[in-house]
Amino acid sequence: MACSFISASLPLVLLLATLSSTCWSLQIPSARHGHRISPGHIRSSVMRHMSSNNDGDDPSTDSSTKVKFFELDDAFEDDGENVVGTKFFGGNTIKEELYIPEEEEMALELQKVKPKQTKEDSEYNRFQDANAFGDDLARRAGEALQLAINKILYDDSTDDSVATWKENPSIVWETAFPKANNAGGNSPLMEMKASKDFYNKLDVAILSAKTIESTADTGVVEVRWDVGAVWPNPWESRVLLTGTSLLNVRDDKDNNIITLLKQVDKLDGNKPSDIVGSLTSQLSPRFWDVYHIGMSPSAERDPRLTNLSPSQLSTSRGNKGLLSSYTLSHLPPRLVTEPSLVDTNGRFGRTAQALPNHGFTTAIKTMGPNKEEFVPVSPIEVSISKVDGQDGSLIKWTVPVPPEFASKAVLPLPVIEEGEDDEQDNTSNDDALATSSANTPSKTSSPYSSRGPNTPAPEDPQSLKCNYSLRPPRLVATLSYAGNPQDEEVTELRRQLYQQVVENDGFKPKLDPETKRPVFFFWMNDAKACFTRAGGLGMAVYEWRADWAKTNEIGIELEC
Repeated sequence: MACSFISASLPLVLLLATLSSTCWSLQIPSARHGHRISPGHIRSSVMRHMSSNNDGDDPSTDSSTKVKFFELDDAFEDDGENVVGTKFFGGNTIKEELYIPEEEEMALELQKVKPKQTKEDSEYNRFQDANAFGDDLARRAGEALQLAINKILYDDSTDDSVATWKENPSIVWETAFPKANNAGGNSPLMEMKASKDFYNKLDVAILSAKTIESTADTGVVEVRWDVGAVWPNPWESRVLLTGTSLLNVRDDKDNNIITLLKQVDKLDGNKPSDIVGSLTSQLSPRFWDVYHIGMSPSAERDPRLTNLSPSQLSTSRGNKGLLSSYTLSHLPPRLVTEPSLVDTNGRFGRTAQALPNHGFTTAIKTMGPNKEEFVPVSPIEVSISKVDGQDGSLIKWTVPVPPEFASKAVLPLPVIEEGEDDEQDNTSNDDALATSSANTPSKTSSPYSSRGPNTPAPEDPQSLKCNYSLRPPRLVATLSYAGNPQDEEVTELRRQLYQQVVENDGFKPKLDPETKRPVFFFWMNDAKACFTRAGGLGMAVYEWRADWAKTNEIGIELEC
């Protein structure tokens, strides 16, 4: 999809670690066994804080000697003194203190890792996915249009195996996006090229395509797209628009050329031409993004359509009551990455509260001379379900992929090595940049765990998997909550949500195809997954949020 309106950083070490100041924490992937990502879990997490790292420090001093450990419970205590924002708004000073040049250099080593898996196991070719591009014309049109967009936005090189995308001189273009008279009139690509200079950043990804009708050399193809932009305002708002385009094309297979004859664009929602309404809600500054702006850029939010049309509720057979406290939302299709594992540690292990290490595919440098740009996305979704015939629970994380990364035809998959020993129970880890002293209890769980030093180490997870998929449209109901996915209170809130949504208001819950149970999930709105276009998912940021804000959500998926 080509549009005109769009004229608009830290896995650093070779050890899975979580950095935390008093209001934020950072998760980074590890690389062991020849710098390959080992089975993902949080047992090797450490919490650390730089006591000093001034420019005048002796450069010969080892950075690890400046690391001190502290109790995690104190880090998230809202006593008016320990909250970073009360001293440094946004916490940027703390971020500078945590900068360790040696770790930044090690991030470069991780970026150079070459997977030893087969090409099929280490890459995901979007346009070969039959669930997203189900027929030959849809695949050819989608791939040709994406490459034409990428040449404009990212200066990508030509691929002779991909059809050439052209626009008919007399093209008909119906769109909600405004057109600049001096940018090419009815040419979607020329409009996009002109609008690129207005925004701080512009990204467009073709997520899927399907052929509506076709003849020998012409056809009508519906493509689904994501458009992301960084708005040129002081807080650099990230906006995300989703929608579809109906394309009338002529397919010249002999010359490998696809010509666009007509394009009709529609935004998702019950007002497909309301571009102003779609943008307005995303341009105003979000409090927590501004509060933590010194730590990471504003997050790209997964769109939620709350003003639902009757067609979106036609099969749900429910009607939200006036006294119901939940929020009903429709989620459009998105490309997502889905790491998962089977966990046998239960609630005390707190495995679900942070992305697993095997979900990461790169390292991100956020400071120093080689600083990289990255896109934070939120929320991170977590679902926990029973595994039939096995001990433990299946934990699956769902992370939306930003259009900057999704615009690539081939996406990297994590390198997963099942059953390898962690190599740190009985041996020293030379790659660790910070180790606890004999008198310091180690932190052996997620960023929010408060397990004691005498608690047995958790068991390794099983059945590690990670894949990309096109998430189908969803109808969900959610309740606000201040805690974390494996809190005991979540069980009672699930019961209350089910009672309000299903028993009182008559909505039909979506059932898991294997367990035949309602599908519950947890939205971690206080977490950001960070992507680069070159490498993909490389960092997770966990922000401090006040309990009274109740920024996280517990949800149930409904039939739609």
